[in-house]
Formats: sequence, structure tokens, C-alpha cells
Amino acid sequence: MTDGRATRRGLIKSGLAVGAGGAFAGATVSAAASPAAGWAASAPAGDAGVVSQTLSIEQLLVFAYQRALASGSLKSPVAAVIGGMLSQELHHLAVLEGELRSLGAPIPTPPRDAAAAQLALAKHHVYRSVSELHTQRDCLKLLIDVESVAEGAYFSAVGKLGDQGRIRTAAGIMGCEAQHWTILSGLLNNYNVQRSVPYPFVAGST
Repeated sequence: MTDGRATRRGLIKSGLAVGAGGAFAGATVSAAASPAAGWAASAPAGDAGVVSQTLSIEQLLVFAYQRALASGSLKSPVAAVIGGMLSQELHHLAVLEGELRSLGAPIPTPPRDAAAAQLALAKHHVYRSVSELHTQRDCLKLLIDVESVAEGAYFSAVGKLGDQGRIRTAAGIMGCEAQHWTILSGLLNNYNVQRSVPYPFVAGST
């Protein structure tokens, strides 16, 4: 941390390693982001609300990744990378759902269609279409926008959660999302480092 902000490089180090050619080494997050190693069942009442909020963001992420893959606009090597990221997002989703159940809290309803997802994204100031994904660039820009929302959500969660295990889990998943953002930006900008990582910090309201 530097002046209350997390460096993107540091967050990437806490995410998953990427193998040669851009393929992920696996479809799991760090040990801190697993239900057994992280989130204890007993927690302050306010934690359920924070987890529910981040789960809603994860649901939007999964929806966006699925739409990008289903669009047919991604080149095969890029689609393989995106598919690996989706596997990780589905794991995050399972972690958050399991935690909410352990707290006795309801699972928020995921977006049922593109219109519902578009409305939910607009609440987070993301207005890029989830339906008009005619090019690979369209897909990558959508995913970058939604990953930006996710990074901010987990950054905020770290400052709001009361349970130390949950804080570690949120930080671990935030690191994975930061890695996703950077890889997506690299794909969009042909791995030009200065364009791919235009700013070093992750920010969010606490």
C-alpha cells in the first residue's frame, strides 16, 4: 500500500501466475481466497451486506465474460485466455455464495438477461453495451470496464469488512481482478506496456 492505495503491480503479484503465451496456469485463486482458508462462519452482521455487494459485482463479471465468449468476436488465442478468466470468476462466485450461505444471508439474484445486466452496470457508471459485441475490441473494452468496477468493489470491501479472514479473501480476489484487468488491457493494446497500464494504483471508496 502507498498512501492508502494499492499498487497494481503488487496486486498482480497476489493474483494467479500466467504461463507462456498468456494461458493461465490454473483456474483457482490463491489459498487466501478459498472458503476453507479464508472466511470464518462467525462474522459481524455488516459483513453479509459487503459480501452481498461484491457478489452482485461478480455476477455481472460472469455475465460479461459469458457474453464476450458467446459473441463469436474473439480470436481463438484470446478466447482461450478469456475462458481461463471466466473459470476464475466462477470460482470467486462460488466462494462468495458459500460465504453468504454460511452467514444465513440470501444470494442476490443474478441478471437474467442483457437488459437486466445493462441496467445493473449503469448503476456502476458502465454504459458499454453487453449486446453489441461485434468486434474483439468491443469485448475487451467491456470486460476492462467491468473489471474496473470489480477492483473498486473489492478495494472498498477490504476497508469495510470486520473479519480478518474475509479481508484476506477480498484482497486475494482483488489481486486476481487486477491481473485480469492488466491482461485484458495488454490484449487490447498489443502489449504496449505504457498503454496497457496507464496508471499504477487501484482506487475505491471506503
